[in-house]
Amino acid sequence: MNKLNRICVTSLLTNYRCLQQIRNSYNYPITFEKVVFPPDGKFQLPAMPPEPVYDEALGEVKKKLNRRMIEARGYEPIHTELIHKQFGLAAISGGLITGADFAYLQEHVNKLLKKNQFAVWRVDAPWLPRTRRLRGTKRGGGKGPIHHFETPVRAGRIILEVGGYILEAEARAILMTCLQRFPFPIEFVSDELLQRRRDVEVKIKEQNENKFDWDTMIKYNMQGCQYWLSPYDVIWKCKYK
Repeated sequence: MNKLNRICVTSLLTNYRCLQQIRNSYNYPITFEKVVFPPDGKFQLPAMPPEPVYDEALGEVKKKLNRRMIEARGYEPIHTELIHKQFGLAAISGGLITGADFAYLQEHVNKLLKKNQFAVWRVDAPWLPRTRRLRGTKRGGGKGPIHHFETPVRAGRIILEVGGYILEAEARAILMTCLQRFPFPIEFVSDELLQRRRDVEVKIKEQNENKFDWDTMIKYNMQGCQYWLSPYDVIWKCKYK
């Protein structure tokens, strides 16, 4: 075999390998047979009332409450999964959502949704009152008047979902710009991402051979940790505040 033939054979093998790599890395087209649309037929986010609706006939009136920060502490035990198994926003740590935040999300998401795409809320409307004193008023005399209402969320709580005939890249383009709006950290999640996290947690729990964990430390009071641990640290093993 002369030099020219060797060069031709080498180039053909190289092209074949490149085509084989491209073929192996090709992804199957994404289909939407398992998409579950909202049963009420509403595909866009409804407006969230900035404050609760009171029925005067039943004697309901605005009432001041304490700060109730326990509503935003710890981990959300229920609303941590995506109902429609597609994409959404989840809280990384606890925080409070105001009516202005809801209005921004509604306007931004509804503007970018297409015909066969939908978005749904996964949190309640603002219900926790927040008081604020007017500027120039004297100190003392108890709480000031109610200024606005907020919605408390815990870590892991799903805030909203986006679904329908939508790809992950499209969902990220819609939701990633909303992350900077919140005063507490939130993240973009998908059903696949949440499933991978659950699998990792189960794997670590089953294969972990290190018995030095928070349960052991608290049980045997290692280095006097029971003195400086708060009740919340004991409940949530120093993972949440």
